[in-house]
Amino acid sequence: MNKIAASAGWSWVKQGFALFRKQPGGMSTLFLAYMIVTALLNLVPLLGQVAQGVLLPVFSIGFMRAAQQIQLERPVVPALLGTGFHKPLLGRLCVLGVLHIVAAIVAAGVLLLIADTETLTQMATGRTQPDPELLRGSGLFPGMLMALLIYLPAITVICFAVPLVFWSAMGPGKALFYAFFAAKRAFTAFVVFGFSLFAIALISSQVVLLLLGFGPFSLALLRVLFVLLFGVAHCALYAAYCDIFGTPAADDKTPLPSA
Repeated sequence: MNKIAASAGWSWVKQGFALFRKQPGGMSTLFLAYMIVTALLNLVPLLGQVAQGVLLPVFSIGFMRAAQQIQLERPVVPALLGTGFHKPLLGRLCVLGVLHIVAAIVAAGVLLLIADTETLTQMATGRTQPDPELLRGSGLFPGMLMALLIYLPAITVICFAVPLVFWSAMGPGKALFYAFFAAKRAFTAFVVFGFSLFAIALISSQVVLLLLGFGPFSLALLRVLFVLLFGVAHCALYAAYCDIFGTPAADDKTPLPSA
């Protein structure tokens, strides 16, 4: 693992944009395929949502492999989304997916413990209009902050365990171990990385809403923006992985040891 400076976080974001710009159509098509699959999963109540959370690392490696294909100047095709569905890779990635679900449940539980659930339910169902005073009294902001402090470190470690399982042929436990200490060593870089992506998403969405207002066209544009940033984020994660662990070999069919 290489030693990482805080400024690397912004460099990863810039590299993510640079990779995405080379094949925006390919990455967008890959995301569209992902959205179709998740839409089909959502047709199954509850079980579909759980499956979506468990399979998140499985789909994630498809996007990171797509970033590698761009780096190698190869085309990005929708079939890359199925990268993680081969044995024994699928089982190992699903273990990480289960941990992702656990982290999300714990974060949501903390939010519900701190925030006024009745007020949040009323705002979510449209029975009460969002109001600054009401939001301050609901405990939503401190609850969200605590939930993010739990969820973001967990998802960061899981995101870096995913490529270690694929490219370094590690089991989930060993991958989480290395990912945890990599995130710890590069903590300030990850803070810059996360803050930069959040700031870009927030500022760009606010610009869209200020210029176009809150309507069907602006919502459609925000969806497009989300597609672009989703692809950029995975390209940036791939750049971060290369910076910390080294660029994976061009032959991405790394053999995995038997379970």
